[in-house]
Amino acid sequence: MEIIKNPEFESLLSLIQELETELANLVYDRDILIYHTCPKLQTEYMLKIGKLEYAIFEYQCKILLTKRKIEIIQAHLNKEQSYNITKIDEQLDKEYQEYTEKLLEKQQEIEKARLKNSSFGKLLTEEESSELKKLYTQIVKKLHPDINPDTTEAQHSQFNDAVNAYKNADLSEIRIIFLLLEKTSDIKTTSSMDKLNKRKEMLLNEKKYLINEIKKIKETFPFCIKDLLLDKEKLQSKIDELSNILNEHHEHYKDIEKRLEDISE
Repeated sequence: MEIIKNPEFESLLSLIQELETELANLVYDRDILIYHTCPKLQTEYMLKIGKLEYAIFEYQCKILLTKRKIEIIQAHLNKEQSYNITKIDEQLDKEYQEYTEKLLEKQQEIEKARLKNSSFGKLLTEEESSELKKLYTQIVKKLHPDINPDTTEAQHSQFNDAVNAYKNADLSEIRIIFLLLEKTSDIKTTSSMDKLNKRKEMLLNEKKYLINEIKKIKETFPFCIKDLLLDKEKLQSKIDELSNILNEHHEHYKDIEKRLEDISE
């Protein structure tokens, strides 16, 4: 007996399969931005530009603090009062605690960038990168909770393992996860048009969300400075600009330090 296929059902099923593939590719595009492209851009930015910005900010803090110190000492001198340098330093530590914390935060960012630069994910050949993408997108298609809302706790854990392996460009681990997935995954068929339509709407909404998310990532730091980092001329111009500002701040600080020495005497 020949089974009569419903053209509308088959068309809808085909559309859903296309959407699942599109969604898996979008997840891959987003993840490569989050886990590889953006971290590398941020690291490069911190090591080439961020450390100069940090040095400038450090001088700005020193200048503000020294000016404030002069101001306090001068106030005591105007009233012909004695002053205690230790107490003044303690007062300044409290007043400028926020700046100190920001400096420490920037310093830690630069240190993290140095560490990341020396320990980024494994370098893959073009063929290996292509295989990593292919396997990862297939794992995403079968295990991503937004594509498969009925995933079990074990599958969710398996997906997290895949994400971590992808972060580290660990192709051998991705291969193992994919092989295990192929053995344990069961093929699910949906016979209800209503269920298929609901799934289609869910996939379309998720596709829209991912497209917007990728757009936001590309519009914000660090992706937004990609062109600057890739253009050697523009990058050098920026470095020169920051270097000049740093020299100006250095000279300014030396003048203020001399003023502090004079007034202290």
